[in-house]
Amino acid sequence: MPAPQSRKRPMSQRFSRLAIVTAVLITASFAGTVFAQVPANITKSFNPAVVALNGNSIGTITVTNPNATPLTNVQFSDTMPAGIDLLTQTGGTCSTLATGGGMFSINPGTETFSSTSNVLAAGQSCTITVSVRGTILGAHINTTSSVTSSEAPPGGAASGTLRVVETIPALSPFFLLMLVLTISIIGTMRLRV
Repeated sequence: MPAPQSRKRPMSQRFSRLAIVTAVLITASFAGTVFAQVPANITKSFNPAVVALNGNSIGTITVTNPNATPLTNVQFSDTMPAGIDLLTQTGGTCSTLATGGGMFSINPGTETFSSTSNVLAAGQSCTITVSVRGTILGAHINTTSSVTSSEAPPGGAASGTLRVVETIPALSPFFLLMLVLTISIIGTMRLRV
């Protein structure tokens, strides 16, 4: 009776399977990292938040990467509502060398602007500031787009309110004089105690 033949696989087949299993595990590991990223945060505010009719304010948008790893291709856009005119960009660090470069676009004619930052490092924040004018009386809510990146799902949008009033009350010279006198009297009385 002939001796049973060994069922050992050739060495090349064993290494080939090991390479495939390793590649699958590495791919799964990287995929898990990509999907483990949380969206960037975005906030919006106006300063001052109340302006007289045709008065100016500065709108500030801040984008923050809350992850322990960088986000790339970080994008958002903003369109001003009726009652707020977009004038110009006044500053910021999004879309600059601070965020690996990128692109900023502003179009006051359509009241829109957008920003793309190439890299937002772990824990890093960047801002865009724009000058606006309140042109219609009332409270105007301005909401950005959601913030997106290549490594995370889209994040939420951000809103800020600019209130436009007929006039901002000013203190009369008589009232200012009375205020100074009152503060002086109170200060003198406290020194005597």
